[in-house]
Amino acid sequence: MSLTSVVRKLLESIIRDQILDCLNQTVFTTAQHGFVKGRSCLTNLLEVLEHWTNCMDEGYGVDVIYLDYKKAFDTVPHQRLLTKLRMVGITGDLF
Repeated sequence: MSLTSVVRKLLESIIRDQILDCLNQTVFTTAQHGFVKGRSCLTNLLEVLEHWTNCMDEGYGVDVIYLDYKKAFDTVPHQRLLTKLRMVGITGDLF
């Protein structure tokens, strides 16, 4: 059982890396923080805090709305996911 688990994790890692490479080249912008190496929720918060501070220093008001999308990703319609992956250019063996 443990060998199967190691092989599965290795394959998942390879597939994840290939998908992220493709998305980094086609979809993600510099504003993307999740799923990007060297960027995280913390770097996102630091950037947005810097932006808000600059706005307030210039005399602008800042209103913030937080949305929690966690429940939205609990179930994923697989056919729709496959369609979107094809739309962003993920095809061939990786698809």
